[in-house]
Amino acid sequence: MGETKSSRKVIRAELDRKLNLSPPSRDLLEELAINVSKTPDDADATFQYAFALSRSLQASELRYSVSMLDSLVSNGYQHQVDCMYGAATALYLLGEYEQARVR
Repeated sequence: MGETKSSRKVIRAELDRKLNLSPPSRDLLEELAINVSKTPDDADATFQYAFALSRSLQASELRYSVSMLDSLVSNGYQHQVDCMYGAATALYLLGEYEQARVR
């Protein structure tokens, strides 16, 4: 059992390291937010913004991305698996591991 626990720690540390390499730039987030505000009914634009936010280092942005991605899924967006993956990533970064696994 100790071997499994240490293995999980190694895997989690490696995942954390990789996720810390991929936060979006402020410029990218601003550009995507402007695009969403110009075309609020464009689900693809909303997805791009929400998915980028799901890699943020700020908790408020991570929570916002989860709510947007969940909304896209509930509204029948065609790329639902990608939405669930983005939401799971954001929840993982928030430390909500059980919720991330459910996604």
